[in-house]
Amino acid sequence: MKKMLLLCVVVLTAVSVVMARGSRQADVTDDDYVVSIGYGTTGGLCAAPFYIAIEKGYYDEEGVKWEKYNVEPGTLMQLLTTGQVDAGYNLLATLIQPLANGLDIKIPLALHTGCVKVLVKPESDIRTVADLKGKKIGTDGMATSSTVIPQRYLGELGIRASGDDSEVEWVIYPSTELPLALEQGWVDAIGLGDPRAQIIENAGQARVIINSATDDYLKNEFCCVTPLRTEFVEKHPAVAAAFIRAIQKGAKFVQDNPDETARILQEKNYVAGDPEVNAQILRTYDYRATVSGALTAIDRNARDLQRIGLVDKEVNVDNLVKSTYVALPGVPDSLYK
Repeated sequence: MKKMLLLCVVVLTAVSVVMARGSRQADVTDDDYVVSIGYGTTGGLCAAPFYIAIEKGYYDEEGVKWEKYNVEPGTLMQLLTTGQVDAGYNLLATLIQPLANGLDIKIPLALHTGCVKVLVKPESDIRTVADLKGKKIGTDGMATSSTVIPQRYLGELGIRASGDDSEVEWVIYPSTELPLALEQGWVDAIGLGDPRAQIIENAGQARVIINSATDDYLKNEFCCVTPLRTEFVEKHPAVAAAFIRAIQKGAKFVQDNPDETARILQEKNYVAGDPEVNAQILRTYDYRATVSGALTAIDRNARDLQRIGLVDKEVNVDNLVKSTYVALPGVPDSLYK
């Protein structure tokens, strides 16, 4: 009889331990799932919250088991949709057309504002965005943010910047050659991302015409987002939520500590370049990552791109936004009040 009672106690204790463990995992990671996070092989300031989440232990704080997956430029969406990675970061402007064409991902968080500039030579007679009409603009690709963002801006001014009747001429160069194309006069302006844009501006080699971080038209719009694999969100919502909370913590650290962030990124070889220049750039971005900011940015980008002809007029933007945006349970809108 004593042996039976002892066995019952052991079994009940074991069940209690399993139940407690399972409950804790449901709140944090819901299982032993390891999140595969796509990081750019070359690094960049856009990914600062991801790097800081590693260095400050925010993934561990949120109970996220994770692994780093090196991602070549332009391949994240393929890796997400084929299940090779679960999460990453991306410029939203480059996702709208694929989303309109059926790309199946979820976007629960907007990371930060900023990223792209359009620059001209210091002595150029181009003084305003409207002066770009009839000019040649160098860019690194027609589907990149350095093209899509100025296209939206020009479209807002009534200047056609896409299609066969475009009132600007787009000229494609590798991003590393764009400053040379501007210097040599092969183009009148270039679309370029930071930190390279900031470096040539600081050197007095270029003057800014469009700055998505500070111009009224774009400064309050989040440019970078955190796309997630749809099946990951559906099957592991608690894991996804914990991951996003860790990224929010990383973004808050970047926002509050741009100089220390720049130092960490350089010392840990996440981002190349001068920490002082990188800190200067970080101070112009808004890293107060928000959930509602993702919803607003998806909607605005989709409607802008449809208006200027980059998204088919038959696409239902409301449905596109509804199928892409997701608010994960347990994730605050922002860590700022």
